[in-house]
Amino acid sequence: MQSRSITGEPKQKMRNQFFCRFLNTNISVDDCISGYVNANSLGIRHSPCFKCAYGLKIRSHFANS
Repeated sequence: MQSRSITGEPKQKMRNQFFCRFLNTNISVDDCISGYVNANSLGIRHSPCFKCAYGLKIRSHFANS
């Protein structure tokens, strides 16, 4: 049985790894979320993960799943 979202639509599984164009490497979803959260919560402005639009999208998608 497939899990469903609040709206009743089937949830989609996230890929475990993807190509991060800012880091120019394959990265896991866990590492992306960790880098994004750490850079933004600690204000590490020199990090490529700081205010990364794709990191925000991954984190939002992960939170909704």
